[in-house]
Amino acid sequence: MKTLLTIAILAFSCTSFAWKSSEAPSKEYVFKYKLAGQSLEIKRAAASYEDAYEQAAQQCFNFYRGRGPVAEERGLDIIDVCANPRS
Repeated sequence: MKTLLTIAILAFSCTSFAWKSSEAPSKEYVFKYKLAGQSLEIKRAAASYEDAYEQAAQQCFNFYRGRGPVAEERGLDIIDVCANPRS
């Protein structure tokens, strides 16, 4: 009986001490890309630079890739440009 009561008290007390984290404030980051004379500027609001960088790189790749398949050489150029944004 004591163990059951102790377990119940611990279970209820642990939930009352739960910490609720709030979202980190987001900051706007600007990424600039240029490939074959075509410029692209992407603004992303995110909690960290890494999150914004990943989202911008994906959008950059989709923008320069266009529709349909891409030749290997062009694809490598796109990856290189999108992985190294200019500030």
